[in-house]
Amino acid sequence: MAPTEPNSGIRAVFDRAAASYDAGRRRLIPCFDEFYATAIELVTEAAPPGGRVLDLGAGTGLLTALVAETRPDLDFTLTDLSEEMLGRARARFADRADRVRFRVMDHLALDEIAAYDVVMSGLSIHHLEDEGKRRLYAACARALKPGGRFVNADQIAGDDAAMEARYWEHWHARVVASGLDQGEIDAAIERQSFDRRTPLAPQLDWLRAAGLSAVECRYKNVSFVVICGDRG
Repeated sequence: MAPTEPNSGIRAVFDRAAASYDAGRRRLIPCFDEFYATAIELVTEAAPPGGRVLDLGAGTGLLTALVAETRPDLDFTLTDLSEEMLGRARARFADRADRVRFRVMDHLALDEIAAYDVVMSGLSIHHLEDEGKRRLYAACARALKPGGRFVNADQIAGDDAAMEARYWEHWHARVVASGLDQGEIDAAIERQSFDRRTPLAPQLDWLRAAGLSAVECRYKNVSFVVICGDRG
């Protein structure tokens, strides 16, 4: 969802997409159910009753909404660079003002220490350059309380150009087969021009370097992964 760098161009693209962003999610993410189910499981098993959850790049609030269906007791803070996206999230959670808060924020402005039981993100961190990812993973580790968990449901790059081409062809073929309107496909491809995807292995190494333990890739379906790590 809406990312952080370079700010102006990405913000504009996601502001324009806000009104229709959720409508095609299931078709644009061919593995939608398993992908999100894995992230939800990782979040809910780590969060204590009444725990605090930070959703980075929350966009319209889809991931928070899915988690909250299972754990309505949790307290959520949603951040995003796009005010239009967060406007959609505010409308979505209008009846939960006591449990859901919002911040227009660049990922790399994250500076809390031991504030959250879970830091999670859905389809956002892949917009950061590699150095930004490393910095953000370190900030996420600092933001976690002892025993807390980081969960990132995101897209990765292939290990080489040939693998990356296969990833793209796999995604495109399934999205076209889903019957999604060509205009929505074109808009998704435009947003991909801001992607800065990174292969899986370095990202797992960066999470370990940030001080997280039990680092793993819990789910992978071609380019879609759910990775996680715990703060000791």
